[in-house]
Formats: sequence, C-alpha cells, structure tokens
Amino acid sequence: MRPPASLLIVGGGSAGWMTAAAVSRAFGPRLSVRLIEDPQAIGDSGTLAPFDATLPSLSGFNASLGLDETALIAGTGATFRLGTVFRDWSRRDRDYIHPLSEIGGTLEGVPFHHYWLRLKAAGKAPPLEDFALAAVAARAGRFSRPSDDPRSVTSTMAYGLHLPVAPYVAALRAVALRQGVEVVAGAFAEVERGAEPDTLAAVTTRDGRRFEADLFIDATGPAADLIGRLGATHVDWSRWLPCDRIVASTVPGPLGPPLTEARAVRNGWLWRVPLATGMGSARISASAFAGGTTEGTGFTNGRRSQTWIGNCVAIGLSAATLEPLEASGLHRVQSGVSRLLGLFPTGGPMTAGAAEYNRLMAAEADRLRDMLILHYHANARTGEPLWDAVSQTPPPEELAHKIRMFSSRGRISLYDEETFEDAAWVSVFLGQNVIPRRYHPLADHRPLDEVRGQLERMRAVIARAAEAMPTHAAALSGSPIAPALSRVS
Repeated sequence: MRPPASLLIVGGGSAGWMTAAAVSRAFGPRLSVRLIEDPQAIGDSGTLAPFDATLPSLSGFNASLGLDETALIAGTGATFRLGTVFRDWSRRDRDYIHPLSEIGGTLEGVPFHHYWLRLKAAGKAPPLEDFALAAVAARAGRFSRPSDDPRSVTSTMAYGLHLPVAPYVAALRAVALRQGVEVVAGAFAEVERGAEPDTLAAVTTRDGRRFEADLFIDATGPAADLIGRLGATHVDWSRWLPCDRIVASTVPGPLGPPLTEARAVRNGWLWRVPLATGMGSARISASAFAGGTTEGTGFTNGRRSQTWIGNCVAIGLSAATLEPLEASGLHRVQSGVSRLLGLFPTGGPMTAGAAEYNRLMAAEADRLRDMLILHYHANARTGEPLWDAVSQTPPPEELAHKIRMFSSRGRISLYDEETFEDAAWVSVFLGQNVIPRRYHPLADHRPLDEVRGQLERMRAVIARAAEAMPTHAAALSGSPIAPALSRVS
C-alpha cells in the first residue's frame, strides 16, 4: 500500500484551516490537500466563540507556518495574555489568577508551594500570586515577552494571546492557499463508505458534487458529520460540566490588561477577553439551572469515543467540546494536527496509528476535562442550585486521586498527556481554597525567618521585574523587551 496521496478536509474555520496550513506545509506537493468550506456555515469548527484565549503553544505553531507574530497581532487585533483571573469561584468577592508562569522556584529540591504552605501555617504568607511574575505583571497591566536568558526572572513566564478567530482563520487560509491547498465552496451532504470496513470513499455536497480522497479530516464542528457516521459516539461530561449555552459578542471599550477573566455567576460564568478592538464578552450558562434557556448557541461538554476511525480523523470540536474556561480550544486543534503529523499513515494499515492517536487524544481531553471540573467541584458558592449540584457530584477517579493527594500532602499527581503542569494545578488548587493538611517535611529544615527572608527577596525581584515591563498598550505597539533582572537578589 502507498502512503495517502490526497487529503480532503470537510469544514473550514480554525480546525479546517489550521490542519490545511500545517499539513500542506509539511508535505508540500507530495500530498494533494483539498478543503470543502460552506460559505453559509455559522460558528467556528474549533472554538465556541468568535474570539478565543490561547495557551503558549500556539506561538510555536504559528511560527512553524511562517506567521510573524508581531504582524499577526497587528493584523488580527489580538492582544497578549498572561493568565486568567477567576472571580467568585472559590467564594464570592474573592479572586485568584492562574498564571502562565512558574510560581516561585524549587528550593533545595522541594517544590516552592510547600515553603509557602509553611508560611501560611505560621500565619505569615503573602498572596501566592506575588511569586508568579505573569500574575504580578497582569495585575499591573504590563507585559513583556520572556527572556531567553535562564538567569533572568522573565524567563520564568510564558504567554498566550487573546485572538479574534475570523481574522486568524483568514491568515491561516492565506498560508494554506499559497502552499497549494485547493478550496471548494460547498455544503456537506453525505459520506460514501469505502470498500474496506470503517472507511470512507468519498464525500458529496448538497449540489451533488462528489469528492474522493485517501484520507479525510472531519472539521465539521460538534456535528461530527464524518466521524459520527463511522460510529464514534459522544462521551457526555455534562454531569460534571453542566453548562450548555454560550452567548458571545464583542463590545467597544478601552484596552484591558493582558488577562482573561472568568467570573462565576448564579447559573454559569461570564467570560471577558480583551481585544485591540474592544472586549470579547460571553455568558456561559447551564440551561437546566436557568429556566431551560435556549439563548445563544448550544453545546455539550464531552468528546468522541474515537477520533480516528479507518481513514477519517476528527479535529477540533468534532473531536471534543470543552467550554473555554481554561483556554484550550485552539490548543486542542493544534494538538490534534501535530499528533496527526506524527502518526501520518506510511502506506500500510492505519490501525496501529489510529489506535495510538485515539489513546493520546482521549487522554489529553480527559485531563483537560479534569482541570475544568476542579473549578466547579471545589467551588464554595453554597445555596445556589448549579454550584451545589456540581460540588456534590463525585469527580472522575483520576481527578479524585489528584484531590486526595493534594489535600493530604500538597502533592501534584500528573498523568500522561497533561496539558497543564504542576504550577497550574497548584495555582488552581490553592486558588479554589483546597489547602493541604500537611506540607513536605523537608520544608521545615531551615529556620522559619530564613525561609521568610528568602521568599521576600524572591517576591521583591518579581515585583521589580513587573514594574520594569512596558504597559500592555506599549507592548502591543512594539516596545522592546523589558530589562533583564536576575532571579537571585
């Protein structure tokens, strides 16, 4: 058997065009890439809103396509992102930041948060976010790209973007077309099954045209029009994540800080994404707790049982749907594309590659699911039906184990295919007021005053580094990187 010579992507949007741009760049003229795009399609194939907050990984993906980030930001109206501030989740009138940076630093082999927990137990702990440069800078409305010098405190942080989806897709489309991708305007109608089990031979459009390919990409969004017809079922997560409606718009306003906002409210949460052209705003609600509302666009949190069947691969919302609480939408598209390139068919049977792809994508989606559930399950908003229900619903066992380990001794237990590392879990656990009963015994090996002094010096270095950064507006206009400050005072 020969490797696939033709690839057909059904669906445009971020999932379709990220796939088209990356695959055509990787294979060049050796692979014919065609994309069917419905001009009347509503919504995006990779995100639930017309704007998104991204994780740091997207910068590398864009660079691999030859997209200059400064030009991309200017051309799309994007802004920088240093994390998310969660308001009223652990309790009303309280907030915390999940930063895109390290928190403190490992001291004598002991993770930083154990020393912070020791100070907290002694009643002498400053706010945890004071030890995360991204959080301090975001609060101050400042931004600088990280330094490449590991001796600089600015090397401890990363950043994402706040991104209007449509102009970003237009940039991807331009890249793909320059690389020879053929685009067909048409609305999907039906699939034609192949001679081999669980394969596709062709796709037809509503006007009767028929398109064959060796490999098919399902970028049709939550409908999953291709992979669903091959038998991939929907794994429903709504008992843990009951929000199922989103109403989104962009309103004019001044530039906000480099910080996404997620504010818990009675029947869901409010999302604010600062853009150069205004503020992206969305209400994400649970209709079962909001009088059965049908306002906005419906969705169901969950994933497909399989994302690669036969010669069909689902990418984006056709593979998994997660509300945008932890900025994973475009990351999951990128991850799906990257894993596809790594497991691209070589000419033999696709069974082994498909099985590995399914394993990796399911594990990644499940771990992202757990991070979102933690926000809901560990809430302290008592007396409200939605929040009472999600706090009382037992979490998945993998998350339950994480909670037990952290609650007992402050240990972060990571599984394979985690998107978020230790610092992220620490910030959310402690932000949601999940306080360990014990800290690591090695954190007691030094006198308390000595530990407090070292942490105060660390805190001061971080504060000075944030103050030295340009404002968010100046950074967007192309100001140079902030002066490097040593991580050691």
